Order: sequence, then C-alpha cells, then structure tokens
Amino acid sequence: MKNVLFCLILALFIASCATLPNPPSVLYQEFSQYENSTNRDNIIEVASNFFSPSLLGKNYQANPDALSQLLFKNYMASTESHFEKIDEQEGCLTINGYDEENYPLIFSLKYISHNNHWLIDKIHVVFVENKIDFSDRAKCPSDYPN
Repeated sequence: MKNVLFCLILALFIASCATLPNPPSVLYQEFSQYENSTNRDNIIEVASNFFSPSLLGKNYQANPDALSQLLFKNYMASTESHFEKIDEQEGCLTINGYDEENYPLIFSLKYISHNNHWLIDKIHVVFVENKIDFSDRAKCPSDYPN
C-alpha cells in the first residue's frame, strides 16, 4: 500500500512539473491597455505612455496627422489571433484581425523596453487578401519587405 501511495504522489509531482502554464502575453496586454485607454480626446496627451520617443518624434503634438497615426488601432475592428516574441530589450507582436468591413489585416508591432515599460517603437499594418494570409508567428515590422 505504501508503494502505491508513493507512486501516486510521485506521478502527481511529475505531472505538475510537466504542465507549466503558458507565459503571459506581455506585449498583447500592453497593446490591449493602449487599445482600451486611448481615444481621439486623449491620445496626444497619453501617447508617451504607449509609444517610444523615437516613434513620436519631438513635435508630434503639433503634427495634424498624429491623431490618426497614433490611433492606428481603429483600423482593426476585431481580433482573430496574436503572437509575440520577446528578447531582453525588444519584442514583436503580431495581431491578426478584421477591419469594419470584415477584410483581414495584420498589425506587426515592434516594442522596446524603456524605463521598465514596453513601448511601441515601430508599426506595420498589412492588408491581406484572405484569412489564409494571416501570420502564424510573431513578426517584426522589419521582417516585411519594403
């Protein structure tokens, strides 16, 4: 009886070690916060919370196109899937989804770690022909041909 109990405990321990949870989607959580926190009324004021200084530039507040560019999230009406990869100081997030007319598109975002916070540093939006063209892995904007 002791051997059976010992084997059962050992099997449970091994199973619990083998079933580690998936790591959290850090970059997707950052994107979701941007998506849920920003709008036409506040994007200029809160942009530095979500975008890197190099992406914003020095005078983005005076740029008449900044509002629409910083609200690129509005292109995507629904999300199908997302993938991310993170190195120590950089990461890439790919989001597959659909626009308001149900056409497929992909957001490819490069993030950098800045003052212990992840900020969007580059944005690439790809309009694709079909759902079949969705990305099946995280891709950085630099992974796309110019």
